[in-house]
Amino acid sequence: MKTSTKIWMCLAGVALVALGVLCIVYPGTTLLSLSWLFGLFFFLGGCTQMAAWAATRGFMPLSGLSFFSALLQIILGCVMLFHPAPVMVALPFLFAFWLLFEGINLAIGSADFKRVGFGNWWILCCFGVLAACFGVYCLLNPAASVETIAWIVGIGIILDGIGNWVKVALVNKVEKRFVKLHDRLKEVEDITWEDVK
Repeated sequence: MKTSTKIWMCLAGVALVALGVLCIVYPGTTLLSLSWLFGLFFFLGGCTQMAAWAATRGFMPLSGLSFFSALLQIILGCVMLFHPAPVMVALPFLFAFWLLFEGINLAIGSADFKRVGFGNWWILCCFGVLAACFGVYCLLNPAASVETIAWIVGIGIILDGIGNWVKVALVNKVEKRFVKLHDRLKEVEDITWEDVK
């Protein structure tokens, strides 16, 4: 790998770690950014679906529903991009409901693991109950949900940045091994030539 590529990867890692820290320090801004991101995803998804509808409408005469779905996605994306506040308000509650239902699902699913003889089924049950309790807590205290979302996003971005540094370190290690292997092969080649002479 080129040295310039390694430098850019390291700089990208620094930028990602800094961005992750900012996400944790400023949870409100993080939530606003997520709202815009969801809006962008909906808008681009709608445009893609609209393009697919335009390309296939000639031989798929009943594709009006695809057009309607694409149009709704584009409108929803525009609303989210230009008015992100409603999405920003809804995200903590959506996160809390997701935690609650996933926790209940894990706790109930642990009974199936117990039935098939999995010895540590209770660990899954405990995680499920804890997740469900945290979901209820986030529903009753949306500010905690906002901070949790910001922490999850921030930690994820930080880990991605650290991942860049690890990649560079591993590439350096592999390159050093290849250089050593190349040198050994060169020595073996030289010895073989001397034996032939």
